[in-house]
Amino acid sequence: MPRLFRLLPLLLLPLLPARRGSAQTNQVSAKPPLTHVTVYLNGTTLEHRGELTLAAGLNRVVIDGLSPSYSEEKMEVILGEGAELLSVGGTDYNDVDEQPEPTPPSKALADSLTRVRAAVRRAEAELMGLQQEKTFLLANQALPAGTQANWSAEVQKGGALMRTRLPAIQLETERLNTRLAALKQAETQLLVPPAAGPVLTASQLDLSVKAARAGTVAVTLRYFVAGRGTWLPKLDIRADATGRELAFVTHGRLRNRTRLDWHQVQVVLMRHALEEEVLRPALTPWELNFRGDQDGGEGRVDAFVVKGTAKGQPADLLQSTRYEVPGRLSLTASGTGATRFLTLPAVKLAGQPEYLAVPRVSENVVLQAKVSGWQGLQLEEEAAVYRQGMYVGRTELNEEAYNDSLEVALGHDDQLLVGRAKLEDHSSNVGLSDKRRVYLSYELNVRNRHPETVRLRLLDEIPISEEEKISVKLLNASGAQLDARTGKLTWLLTLPPGASQKVQFSFQVDYPKNEKVEIINHRVRISNPKFR
Repeated sequence: MPRLFRLLPLLLLPLLPARRGSAQTNQVSAKPPLTHVTVYLNGTTLEHRGELTLAAGLNRVVIDGLSPSYSEEKMEVILGEGAELLSVGGTDYNDVDEQPEPTPPSKALADSLTRVRAAVRRAEAELMGLQQEKTFLLANQALPAGTQANWSAEVQKGGALMRTRLPAIQLETERLNTRLAALKQAETQLLVPPAAGPVLTASQLDLSVKAARAGTVAVTLRYFVAGRGTWLPKLDIRADATGRELAFVTHGRLRNRTRLDWHQVQVVLMRHALEEEVLRPALTPWELNFRGDQDGGEGRVDAFVVKGTAKGQPADLLQSTRYEVPGRLSLTASGTGATRFLTLPAVKLAGQPEYLAVPRVSENVVLQAKVSGWQGLQLEEEAAVYRQGMYVGRTELNEEAYNDSLEVALGHDDQLLVGRAKLEDHSSNVGLSDKRRVYLSYELNVRNRHPETVRLRLLDEIPISEEEKISVKLLNASGAQLDARTGKLTWLLTLPPGASQKVQFSFQVDYPKNEKVEIINHRVRISNPKFR
């Protein structure tokens, strides 16, 4: 029996190396620093760059220091040469739709389990044999009938057997039970799968990486954290006194809404929202009809403010939507340190100054500048205007204009005077017809009090007919350009210093006698020029 107990250490010794051989995944922890931040109008893209020290074969990498708001679906992981990314979190890169097959146990683990189970069966068989032997001995304590003549010799043999064998059976039973318990514990340990590792926090990410050889590889992680109001840009337009030079200055408030502190990171500002859904553009039919409610049209050039020309010009992009903030920036994820006010470099463009006067609407003359090369600017819907360092007001910008210049209003100019006076206003019946005719004549006066020559765009209008029985005829325009569709009259005047100029226009309207047509709005005040 001593031979049986010497087998126990030999069976248990292979268990430890076999168990170590099954844990072939190398555990790696890394905390690549946040190095780059790209801020959109609707969120932030974070980029971490660092290195991983990998062992040859399979590595389980736990990345720490990420934003708690990250999403595995929006995570991009880039590894250096010599490493293959197998999975991110619970997502298998090979096939995200199929569940991975169970990993088969290693050969060493399977062999150890087989040996332990065989030893368990042998120990159980030996225990059963000892129990049967003990039962047999106890059942034969009485001498069989007919052996009384030799009873003394048999009793002596039986007594000696009981004294020696029963204690041996008891000791062997205890030892076998102890060994059997150890074998079953070893079997249980072999059946338990390897530990899955610690539970990850919200700022950690689990990667499965396969390395061709042991060494260090570069790793880059990029992910998008949604959050509106991260970058709130505003536009200032700063002009000199003449309006010949304009500076477009973008400034705004930058907020860290990623729940992760930024320490000396490179920040890029994007002037648009990140499209999280990329859709394929498709053309729809461009339909025309008499109702004017065309579907899919492009609009008319003259639907916008006056541009001077209706010809388009290819856009020469001077500024992209991407701006890199100089140096490195630090912003905390909360508190007063989570906000920073930034001013982007000014984009200077040449302007062609021009004065605009519409005395029928206002007695104020507006200085505006025609800006070329504006197509590359990402314009806001409105901008704050400064002239000679003084705040003028806010102006609306229309970057959908089809022409080659963008007009920016730079405020009123009190050195230019305009006035409008009605010269004639009479009506009469048209002979030999059922028509009535209204005749109107106006005079516009302008004066330049600037010490230099100025260019003035002067606007007025005649009515347009929306009825077939109403006709409008322009009689005199003093050289004005007429837009027949809108009835707009445009004079382009060049005024030397101190000069004044008068222009006149007149028109007539014919309409049926039995119809009432409100040609003149008598509530509009008609005044003579102030400088007469």
